[in-house]
Amino acid sequence: MSEAEIGRLLRWYPADWRDRYGEEFVLYMQDSFGSAKPPVAARLSIVVGGIRQRARGSGLTGDKVPPHDRVRAGILVVLVSWTAMVVAGSSFAKMSEQFDTALPASRGARQLPDLAYVLIQSVAAVAALLVAVAGAVALPALVRYLRAGGWPTLRGHVLRAAFCTLITVAMSVPLLVDAHHLTTVQRNGGSIGYTMLFLTWAGFVALTLISWTVVAVAAARNVTFSRDVLMAEGCLAIAVSLAIVAILAATSCWWAVVAARAPTFLGGRNQASLANGRLVATFTLMALAAMAATVGAVRIARCLPSWRHTPTL
Repeated sequence: MSEAEIGRLLRWYPADWRDRYGEEFVLYMQDSFGSAKPPVAARLSIVVGGIRQRARGSGLTGDKVPPHDRVRAGILVVLVSWTAMVVAGSSFAKMSEQFDTALPASRGARQLPDLAYVLIQSVAAVAALLVAVAGAVALPALVRYLRAGGWPTLRGHVLRAAFCTLITVAMSVPLLVDAHHLTTVQRNGGSIGYTMLFLTWAGFVALTLISWTVVAVAAARNVTFSRDVLMAEGCLAIAVSLAIVAILAATSCWWAVVAARAPTFLGGRNQASLANGRLVATFTLMALAAMAATVGAVRIARCLPSWRHTPTL
């Protein structure tokens, strides 16, 4: 193997691991494979090992790092999960437009899906408020970090997020103008041009959310928070994770009832079906977000009881 190929594999490992074991890793690769390329299984094993080391070093797994770093890692997992849930929720909101018109006219047929839908909206609003409160709590520490010279570490992330935001805003204007001149059928797949524009816009919305989440993660990894602030953030993160799980449960209920009482709404074109590809993809993303949020919340909850009795960070 060339040194460049070994270096690419070595970059899967965190910097402190590379500083400590990098030379031994290079010698091992040269002794084991010489000038030949390692098999796919060996490469995969190296990549998995690097990911594990990064997870341990960041506090996502194991007890290698102090409790406050493990709490921070759990908070960031919940934050990323919330972003994924927002993306999935936006897809669900568009997909479920006017679902109640497809249900039978009786009140009993609409009561449960309507309740589930209202619950999704209400819990999502509460969770969004909790995320906003968490941002406000962290803001003073972020300002101190930036004043102390931390801007260069965030500049690239912020500029990319700002660029995505500008593109998204610029695309929103023609999209809204076009939508006002189209019928409901045209806005829901009847117009190819509008559908392509909407999908492009939706992609940039998702990219913008992801970009600002990257900014938040990068900032949270570098900013020094007091114990009280980090504990407050941890409690808010646990509450957000519970909201994510509740949204998943309410969506499951909505899906089950609509599939039973209005299968043509899910199938489209008057074809009965229990699901469609978009709904399955949306629900899968929701489920993954809920699982990750649960992992993050458990990580936080395990550290908080003992950590709050320590005098300082």
